[in-house]
Amino acid sequence: DYFFQLSSDDGKERRDHTGYDDEMESTIRDKNDIIRNMTGPADKKEVINLTTSGRECLRPRKISVSEYSCQALPSPIINLGFPKMGSSSAHAFFGCGGLTSMHYRCNYAKACAECIRESIEAGEPPFSRCDKADAYTQIDANTKPDYSFPQIEYLEDIVLGVKKATFLLPFRNMENWYKSVREWHAMKMRLARSNITGLPQGKGKTLKELSDWFCWHVERVRDIVKRNPGHVLVEYDIEDPSTGDFMGELFGIGSNCWGQANTNTQLHPELNGTSISIPWVVKNRRGPRNEVLFTESNEKEINNEIKTNAPTLTPTQSLDYSDSCFRARSDTIPTSLYNKLPRPIINLGFPKMGTTSIHAFFGCGNYSSMHYQCSPTYACGECMRRSVEEDLPPFAKCDHAPAEVYAQIDYYDTKNILHYLPQTELLEEIVHGYPNATFLLTFRSMDKWYDSVRNWYNMKQRMQMSNITGFPRCKGKNLREFSDWFCSHVRRVRELVAKNPSHSLVEIDIEDPGAGDRLSDIFGVDARCWGHANINSKIHPDLE
Repeated sequence: DYFFQLSSDDGKERRDHTGYDDEMESTIRDKNDIIRNMTGPADKKEVINLTTSGRECLRPRKISVSEYSCQALPSPIINLGFPKMGSSSAHAFFGCGGLTSMHYRCNYAKACAECIRESIEAGEPPFSRCDKADAYTQIDANTKPDYSFPQIEYLEDIVLGVKKATFLLPFRNMENWYKSVREWHAMKMRLARSNITGLPQGKGKTLKELSDWFCWHVERVRDIVKRNPGHVLVEYDIEDPSTGDFMGELFGIGSNCWGQANTNTQLHPELNGTSISIPWVVKNRRGPRNEVLFTESNEKEINNEIKTNAPTLTPTQSLDYSDSCFRARSDTIPTSLYNKLPRPIINLGFPKMGTTSIHAFFGCGNYSSMHYQCSPTYACGECMRRSVEEDLPPFAKCDHAPAEVYAQIDYYDTKNILHYLPQTELLEEIVHGYPNATFLLTFRSMDKWYDSVRNWYNMKQRMQMSNITGFPRCKGKNLREFSDWFCSHVRRVRELVAKNPSHSLVEIDIEDPGAGDRLSDIFGVDARCWGHANINSKIHPDLE
């Protein structure tokens, strides 16, 4: 059944109650169009309560991970789900993955719901008056006098006002959700006294009324996103044990970033001491979710709180690879050449394998070292590519060349959204262009490297999109594929250097406790110059 409460022409309230059937679909669609065109919450003269009989609205429809694993999902990510359906967990997940995420508040002074309303009322895009973020994980708010739901009242404005977005629609067991709403700071009472479209004032007191409202919202979201194909709708069950893996593969973020945050330990005593509370902005660390604002006087206190409450990641199980391509060789440099190796020293290792530590080590030893950037204008990889295209030695068009050390030569091409690796694409040109160079090849355990790649600013996703030599587009869906690629690169470097004996190849395991001493012996730099730099403290809190 559906229920209309309208005003008649003479201003007197009129009620009409009719059984729902196929003939009335157009009437309901027209009525929904009225709601879509509203510029604010439904007033008391115009309320719809649609009871949905189908139960497909209570189950998520998971999109295929393979469909999106090789392309970047559109941005921003906007959660259209309801409160107490894992918004804090989504917030922690994206922040753990290196994205900037907003939760409840979208700037220092205002809730997301408020800045969205102000933007739309001013005729601007829905988030124009909110701080910019990669993800908005809770946009509803307990504003006065009513609970504000932009995902309902301004759904069409959001979908049509953001050119391309990834929308989240979380699900959970209705009984569990009802209990959470009922037990969370009088939320059930606040919802019932508010006048929300689809949930008229006084409704929402029972499990059935809240479930019907949720179903109506799900079907409405599915319908409008379907009619606007530039967007992607991601549906997931927050109580499904596989959700972490699903979200991790879909967004290129470590599945161990997914967890339970902001839980009610009265309802879930088993999570007491294991759940986390988080600030309203993650990554940029602007302030806590509560009413305390971020000021110079409390900056240290807030940052300490953020560090204390940051999610703790469980390291993945170590994998035992017996092939020699996964182990650094210690006998490639005879002791007679220690402290006498030719220059330049060029790192042919992969990103997230100690490039910043290598750069710091040689800089500490008074070597001129380049890392990522080889000129004020160009990244090393970019000027190397330009040089080779003009039949010049790889570093010829790099303004700061020649340097003694090139610690990281790969780079992220933001224009083409590609990760470019000269150590794979230009390997032969590098070897032949510098016949007396010393090459570095770095190693680390594959599972830790894979975790670092997955948790470093969407690096995994970028690499999958880039069609790299030995790593074709759509490869890299799992640890095995990344490991195979690394192994093939090591074999290729070893074989090419062996064919050109004027070069030297230094292999180093960055996780070996003796790495500093070994590098010190070979290059004559104090072993104390070796350390861990540019680490992800979420994965390695012990090194923070």
